[in-house]
Amino acid sequence: MYQGYGMGSRRMRWLYLFLGGFLAGVLASNIWKTDFLQGMELLSAASLSRLRFLEVDGSAFFRYVLKERLGTAVLLCLLATTYVGTAAVSAYAFWMGGMAGIFLSVASIRYGIRGIALVLVSVLPQYLLLVPACILLMDWCCGLNMALYHPERLAETGYGRGKPYLVKIIPKLLTAAGILIAGSALESYVNPMLLSVFLKIF
Repeated sequence: MYQGYGMGSRRMRWLYLFLGGFLAGVLASNIWKTDFLQGMELLSAASLSRLRFLEVDGSAFFRYVLKERLGTAVLLCLLATTYVGTAAVSAYAFWMGGMAGIFLSVASIRYGIRGIALVLVSVLPQYLLLVPACILLMDWCCGLNMALYHPERLAETGYGRGKPYLVKIIPKLLTAAGILIAGSALESYVNPMLLSVFLKIF
């Protein structure tokens, strides 16, 4: 019971940070609307037109996406071994919320309800796997950070200390990596086809 409470409260804190970042992203995209809509040409008609008929090399795109995803994961894991590991995970949750807020807000400003549909098509089906993978990875990073800098609190995870703890968290990291790779594959091979079909009727 205590284990569930500890993990649940941590994930709720990430949710609040994500929502806070989302709100900040919405506010930023409205305050600096001109910069986002004209200067950056984010989700502009011209960029969508190029995507509509773009032929994606799935293998090359998969390597690129996997490099980016795993690079972020490795960075979080490395930061987890430092004293700022927990803060880095919290900042990551806030940053992801901010990016989501900007993306959705700009899409809505440009295209209204169609923009929301565009965002949904852009993130599916890969985010059905990437979101759980990120949560597992963030859990792992916080657990490792706690083991290194606050071992007295490991009781609240239920894992115990030392080798038993390390043996139990390694499968979680491997599971997160596997789901991340599967999500990247969907993003590279499936999503471009869905997005191309959607844009042709957009």
